[in-house]
Amino acid sequence: MHRSVLGWLLVSLLLAGCMKEPVVPLPPAPPPKVVIPPRAASPGPQLVYELAPGQQVLGLTQVTRVRGDETLLDIGRRFHLGYDEIEWANPGVDVWVPGDGRQVVLPVAQILPTAPHYGLVANVAARRLFHFLPADAMGRRRVVSYPIGIGREEYPTPLGSTRVTRKRAYPDWRVPASVRRAHAMRGDPLPALVPGGPDNPIGTHVLDLGWPTYIIHSTNKPAGTGLRVTHGCLQLYPEDITRLFDEANTGSAVTVVNQPILAGWQGDELLLEVHRALEEHAASASEREAVAAVAIRKALASRGRNDEAVDWGRVRSYVLAQPGYPLPILREAPDKTTYLARVPRHKPPVRSALPSPTRPKYGWYLDLGGYRGENNAQKLVAQLRHLGPPVPARRDRFAGRHQVTAGPFGDRDEAERVARRIEIELGLRGELKAPANTGA
Repeated sequence: MHRSVLGWLLVSLLLAGCMKEPVVPLPPAPPPKVVIPPRAASPGPQLVYELAPGQQVLGLTQVTRVRGDETLLDIGRRFHLGYDEIEWANPGVDVWVPGDGRQVVLPVAQILPTAPHYGLVANVAARRLFHFLPADAMGRRRVVSYPIGIGREEYPTPLGSTRVTRKRAYPDWRVPASVRRAHAMRGDPLPALVPGGPDNPIGTHVLDLGWPTYIIHSTNKPAGTGLRVTHGCLQLYPEDITRLFDEANTGSAVTVVNQPILAGWQGDELLLEVHRALEEHAASASEREAVAAVAIRKALASRGRNDEAVDWGRVRSYVLAQPGYPLPILREAPDKTTYLARVPRHKPPVRSALPSPTRPKYGWYLDLGGYRGENNAQKLVAQLRHLGPPVPARRDRFAGRHQVTAGPFGDRDEAERVARRIEIELGLRGELKAPANTGA
């Protein structure tokens, strides 16, 4: 009996000892895998949008990839974007040589400014002109969104309200004295009167406004559309001014605002759009945050929501970065990286490879020098092709360098005129090359 009790005691002690052994913890569970939903189908380039009652945001931000030696300006113009818009959305990307295959952001989504939704409404900070078309027979409304160039800092575009007073096709341009002085200082004098035509600096069509000396016009230098390049006027791409000319009526209301910070709902997403302020309206980061907070709280109140719904740290980062296109700011919304991984990607059609053009033997050329770096040569060729009017140019590899040549030109006078333009616009002097058969 004694031995039996002792045996059970030993067993119980051994069991107790086992129970006191340390428990080895299981390895931590792996973090949940972030599943990014497939991208939606890309709507592609879009100029006209359906406008529902109460709609605050147009379009969808998209991405695409660079093809060959195209520039950001080529991509921007194809998607109805101006210079500043496409550059701001892609910081660190070379406008002239972005690089074949590189992904670029297309800031085609836009929050409508706080202004009457009729007639023409320009937001100079966003470089956009919205034309709110009248409702059709079914009551449906549309809005056309154009990229615009605006007045330089010393000649700012006026803010306020006016009207279209007259429309003119192929107008002569009576050059204002201030413009003539500016061109003369650059060594590019203008006559007092420039006849109408495609080479006219104000383009082929004009909408006169109730503000004396201010007009809506086009340009013979479309690469500047979207920049601060005018003496206060609103400048459109040549292909856009003809549409606006046809669709806008004399007497149409025109409202010009400066709203660099906008907030609005797109479905259940609250978006914040922050542009760089005009230099003459520069504000500190804290002042910009205050403006953003007012816009956001107004949008929240319209849906009965409060500040707790917003990721204010994200708001602060967007106010500092000023990306120039709408981004989501609710706490449950994706961050910028994840958001851009979801947006539609536009896949441009595959282009057939074209044979390299042969250089004509008989023609005048400008030798613009050789470059060690291919990027520098490619950039110069791109800039020449975007002058107004464009200058034909090519680059050729020769003796370990990349040679840039402009031409051919029909005669010496044309070659000399282009050489002068290149010197004024780009600060480069080219060496004139006579046709091979002249011996000159």
